Amino acid sequence: MNNSIEGLRDDATTWQEQVKPFKTSDVRRSVWQLVNTLVPYFATWALMIWSLDHSIWITIGATFLAGLLTVRLFIINHDCGHGSFFKSRKANDIVGFWTALLVVTPYLQWRHGHALHHAKSGKIEDRGVGYFWIMTLQEYQDATPARRAWCRFYRNPFILLIFGGFYLFVLEFRFTMRSDSATTRRQVYLTNLCLAGILAGGGALFGYTAFITLFLSVISVATTIGLWLFYLQHHYEGAYWGAGDDWDYEKAALQGSSYLKMNPLFEWFAGYINYHHIHHLVPKVPNYKLREAHCAVDTFRAVQPLTTSQILNSWRFRLVDEDSLQWVDFTRGERRRAEASVSELPTPSNDADNVALHPPAA
Repeated sequence: MNNSIEGLRDDATTWQEQVKPFKTSDVRRSVWQLVNTLVPYFATWALMIWSLDHSIWITIGATFLAGLLTVRLFIINHDCGHGSFFKSRKANDIVGFWTALLVVTPYLQWRHGHALHHAKSGKIEDRGVGYFWIMTLQEYQDATPARRAWCRFYRNPFILLIFGGFYLFVLEFRFTMRSDSATTRRQVYLTNLCLAGILAGGGALFGYTAFITLFLSVISVATTIGLWLFYLQHHYEGAYWGAGDDWDYEKAALQGSSYLKMNPLFEWFAGYINYHHIHHLVPKVPNYKLREAHCAVDTFRAVQPLTTSQILNSWRFRLVDEDSLQWVDFTRGERRRAEASVSELPTPSNDADNVALHPPAA
């Protein structure tokens, strides 16, 4: 991905002026997005339940569709967290809570972690804040065998994107964190209580085994797709990393956040989050204006989409090299560790050589 944006500082005034019309929400478009997402979502749920007695293939297809719609619901909740879906903070928080509930997410807790991700994305000292766990090349070299093995296990695509998403949303999000405020803790408990009510009510109406299986299946589809998108938004060859005072917010957004070119239908389901370079730079742009902003602002159009090769190779990049400030693979980490092990071996001294060549007389 050629995200080398020349003259970024010189163009700053230009893009900031050009993006202004897109930084405000449109209540009619926001409400319409809620309608055209929630109505199909609940209709798909009705289809899933009906199909249980008619066709397993319809059930599977409807489950996948419900998962895609859940991703779109998550983006609405995500926009509410940024205060971009409605002008009213109260409206954002109300809609954000209920849409987050449908994607089993505690709204305030996730909003806080995601804000930290935006503030520190691409900063090597704060890597992994509100994001995936990331080790540097040096850390991997110095780690114990058990920790290196854990890093490899965690970074396995199957674990990270399939099991990992399910674990994060279904299990980890059920608990509070030390950094949570009292209000956030109460909302985590309220979210869990509401989820228990949904499962109890749905189970009583349609059968506990069937309803819970459908519910978890939909979440599994949504979290797998969602984490795959999230992974590709920052994991790719050439993605920006900065260190210390040299870290730059604008470069982190435009050179460290991807632009994924998608079919218009997939863009719709993804809530246009594939224009991630714009979202990270100007999170106040609501999702339904991201594509319009991309087409209208010269600086945004200069960002090239990820190529197929970059997407396929993204799975190789698991560590960050502190020296080059680039993603690297485990092979580089193992090679450096082997080189370090060799360099630590004692070097025979000249005296030792002389002893070997001229042993003392008996």
